[in-house]
Amino acid sequence: MAGPAPHRYRLSDGERDEALARLRTALEEGRLDAEEHADRSGAVLEALTNTDLVPVFEDLPAACRPSALAVPGAPQPGDEHPYVPSPAAGGTAARRKEGEDSPGRHKRPHAGGLAIWGGIIFVLWGVPSISSGNTGAIFAWLFFLAVFIAPGLVVASVQAARNRNVHNRAGGGRRAIG
Repeated sequence: MAGPAPHRYRLSDGERDEALARLRTALEEGRLDAEEHADRSGAVLEALTNTDLVPVFEDLPAACRPSALAVPGAPQPGDEHPYVPSPAAGGTAARRKEGEDSPGRHKRPHAGGLAIWGGIIFVLWGVPSISSGNTGAIFAWLFFLAVFIAPGLVVASVQAARNRNVHNRAGGGRRAIG
């Protein structure tokens, strides 16, 4: 690492977690292989001070370095443009930032979960109802299935199809190589 050395201090758990996250990003971007990532992650976990992180990050771009390696008062590379992992890396950091509770994301039924619950209800309620021949129980089970499970599956399927169409129109679909 060129330039002045960072002020030496003991690392917090949060700073170690940030350093590990930066290493994961470097792995996702292809800057590190799995073995090198494991070695460097071990060094981060054993680091006591921020200067112990210098050899771990010295051959990575400055934008990939954790804040524990920042020199106080010195302009940091990337200050004018915040570091964003490349989309080619799978965008896991971007997906993590737009989690389930982010305001831009709508809550919707999960088709797999609804199908599993529908199967459980069928095994616990539908099979005994059908095998007993009790028409009242059969109609109650069919009513429950039609009112609660089927609409959720339809909504989940329609929204998944819309998301696929929007993703493909935005150029995010798979392209042939060659």
